[in-house]
Amino acid sequence: MKNERCSSSLWYKLISVKLYVLCASMVICIMIPITSYLLQSNKPELPGTNTSCTIPVSFRNIQLLIDSTALDPQSGKRIICQENFDKMLIMIKGARRWIVVDFFLWNQWQGSIPSDNRKLSRELAEALIQKKQDCPKINILVLTDPINRIYGNMEPEFFCRMKDAGIGIVFTDLSMMNDSNLIYSPLVNMLGCCFGKIPWIDKLIDKSFLPNIMDNTGKPISLRQVGRLLFFKANHRKVIITDTVVGDWQMMVTSFNPADGSSANSNCGLFASGDIALTALDTELSCVEWSAINPGNVLGDAKRLLSLFRERQRIQLPEMLPPNPTFSNPTIEWLTEGAILNRILDMLKSAGPGDEVRMAIFYLSERRVIQAIKSAAKKGANIKIIMDANRDAFGHIKIGIPNRPVAAELCKVKNITIRFADTHGEQFHSKAICIVNKNKQKYQFMCGSANWTRRNLTGKQTPTRGCPYNLEANLFVNNVPEITSKFIEYFDRIWYNKDGLKHTAHYLEFGEKGWQLFWKTIVYRLQEATGACTF
Repeated sequence: MKNERCSSSLWYKLISVKLYVLCASMVICIMIPITSYLLQSNKPELPGTNTSCTIPVSFRNIQLLIDSTALDPQSGKRIICQENFDKMLIMIKGARRWIVVDFFLWNQWQGSIPSDNRKLSRELAEALIQKKQDCPKINILVLTDPINRIYGNMEPEFFCRMKDAGIGIVFTDLSMMNDSNLIYSPLVNMLGCCFGKIPWIDKLIDKSFLPNIMDNTGKPISLRQVGRLLFFKANHRKVIITDTVVGDWQMMVTSFNPADGSSANSNCGLFASGDIALTALDTELSCVEWSAINPGNVLGDAKRLLSLFRERQRIQLPEMLPPNPTFSNPTIEWLTEGAILNRILDMLKSAGPGDEVRMAIFYLSERRVIQAIKSAAKKGANIKIIMDANRDAFGHIKIGIPNRPVAAELCKVKNITIRFADTHGEQFHSKAICIVNKNKQKYQFMCGSANWTRRNLTGKQTPTRGCPYNLEANLFVNNVPEITSKFIEYFDRIWYNKDGLKHTAHYLEFGEKGWQLFWKTIVYRLQEATGACTF
């Protein structure tokens, strides 16, 4: 009997120890990712982010640029009209001493898109190389996203040729930015800290044996490259800044990517000359500086070029106006990251009876923006939205998230009307808003790189401040009716398909309802909240 009691006691003690160990292990497994996420999500605000600068402007110094793709019902062919890229080539050709280029996608990947598309990536590279050969003293600096080297060392061959020509190239250091994917990032950061220094694991992660998900004809890629992709953060800006033969500065901010697979996309951009370009230059050079700290992000003599740009830029920067000037003179505002969200919300908050609001949107999912749109409509603003149906992506078929569930939500509100872009392999890639009230002499327009999503418009520390998830750049033009008139002419033409081409389709052609709407709404809301998505 005594032996049985001793045996039972030992058994209970053993079970207790196992339970304690199990509970402790569970706590550790939960706390380490949470701690890792908190540490990763409170990075300091980076120089050149969340910036805003307003400057007086003349309408003669601004130009609206439209890329439009539509289907000709009679021939069945796509009709493509491009202004953004053509203007970019003119800017490069006319530059005298300085060129800064910052683009998200700049590669030759086609996906399953027909190979007869315009070879934008090489055409831009060749233009820069030719300019350097024609003008050896010109300084050309490129900032781009590491997606173009597939998060490894697999940059396109024309990047190497640009480097050999004397063009400095810097790949944005995404590790300096906050992590957007709340499900994936904490776990991977924890595993990296625990096992990343073990030689055989490190070697396995770097072994290239996986199919190339970016380039069907490319070499295999590694687990590390795929892992970096899944953080879902990027330098998403699309900016070019140059000087001119007479010593002025000019810039373009756009939704256009010089990628072969994007060559048929519809886009919207703004060209501007004058002091606003110097403000944008300061922002861009700041991002180059913190990205170039890691020598692995640099191709060519980019650091020397950066110092030359900074020396040239030491001339006095233009005097800024208050963020919300009250007078009616034309102004232009350079905006990045959280400042873009602030401007969108301010525009919608001030919209009301008599205001005509037109939006051309590739992605719309940011909840504060959606609520602001509904509030503006309820106050009496007449709102028209053309959305990408989220059907096409580089030749692949998508399921309509997030735009179709969002469209279904917005259509329930009076004064909101939605049409979908009728795409056929390309994307309706614009990110623009125009608000006009002629009786009040109100003319507002904004466009640029930023999709209207959590990842594109916010960081972590506060809704509109702190280290961002993405780098973005927009321009906002106030009281320039020449710009709003051109956009309205374009918008109404594709809204009503006035030119006989099929630009847009009725909401019901792509609209969701029933079970499809239910589950897609749940998926979109979860993805938007957690960042486990590509939008």
